[in-house]
Amino acid sequence: METGKRNIARLFIIQVLLMAFLLAFVLTIPADRSRMAFSGELGDVPGEVMSPSLYGLLWTRHDLAKTVLRAGFPIIGYMERYGEEHEAPGVMASIFGWFMGFTPIGAQDLILAQLPGFTSDVAASVTIPQNLEEDWGLSPVLYSLPPGEGGQAASVGLTTPTVAIYHTHATESYLPEIGKKAAEAAFTSDTSRSVIKVGEYLVSELENRYRIACVHSKTIHDADSRVGAYYRSEQTVKALLEKYPSCALLIDLHRDSQPKNLTTVTIRGKSYARLMLVVGTDNPNWVKNYELARKIVSMLEDAYPGISRGILYASAYYNQHYSPNAILVEVGGVDNTLAECKNSMEALAWVIASLTLPAAPAMP
Repeated sequence: METGKRNIARLFIIQVLLMAFLLAFVLTIPADRSRMAFSGELGDVPGEVMSPSLYGLLWTRHDLAKTVLRAGFPIIGYMERYGEEHEAPGVMASIFGWFMGFTPIGAQDLILAQLPGFTSDVAASVTIPQNLEEDWGLSPVLYSLPPGEGGQAASVGLTTPTVAIYHTHATESYLPEIGKKAAEAAFTSDTSRSVIKVGEYLVSELENRYRIACVHSKTIHDADSRVGAYYRSEQTVKALLEKYPSCALLIDLHRDSQPKNLTTVTIRGKSYARLMLVVGTDNPNWVKNYELARKIVSMLEDAYPGISRGILYASAYYNQHYSPNAILVEVGGVDNTLAECKNSMEALAWVIASLTLPAAPAMP
């Protein structure tokens, strides 16, 4: 009996010492500070907010256990990344998920995921179309400029695209454009009223004003369901980069879900849909993705004060592991208009041109 009590006391002391050591270690790490914005119930968070660091991981993120487990159990990241649908978890699994930050399909998943063949079996359950153009409508559009139009020539020929634009959630739309009121109804299959139209605005600015050739995929990856949309858009990204390896910038254009008071700004008498950049920290390129996003946000703010909502960090891939120059841009929110989005694409195109061309162009 005495031995058992001593063992319990010893374990308790060891746990306390480990926690004290971990706390001391964390507090000695300097936190890198940068602008950061949140999309969700919190809206914008002004001022200096910590960017990803070990300190931030422990004190500002609720999925620390998931992050640690993902390092040892790769299938966890796989299932998150491709958004598989599963039956509702039981009570015990839900309790486990509350503490750990995620809910596994079953306890056996954590073990079977490490056995040979399990991961391949999961992957095999996802059907990958053999003909992207036939099954998903992938048809990259390479716009060509009318002779003599446009400004300063880009450093590459106009037949070689420098910028690739696509939409993981192509059905995202804007309530004023589709005549609806509820935020959850801000979706449409009409590409003339969705974020695909916003992509067309950006392409038009880059090509016609700055002579920067673009390739724009109008593939709808969320036609039937948003579940698995990133997996499907990943196939588009791979197809684009394989066909156009010259693409130096990869842009995934979205629309955020926030209301107008958070996503609209008036600058010099002109109304703009505010822009937020998203960086997925689960990919090996994330630091470079972040550096590019920060540079873009800085240039936007210098030229168009208030147009940026900052940078949102999330434990995800967002296809950014395919390029260090990949960005995800949320253009406005559900209450914005396409006219406001078009104004914002003029601003974003100017920043892209400033980063791409040998000499920075004049602001539009």
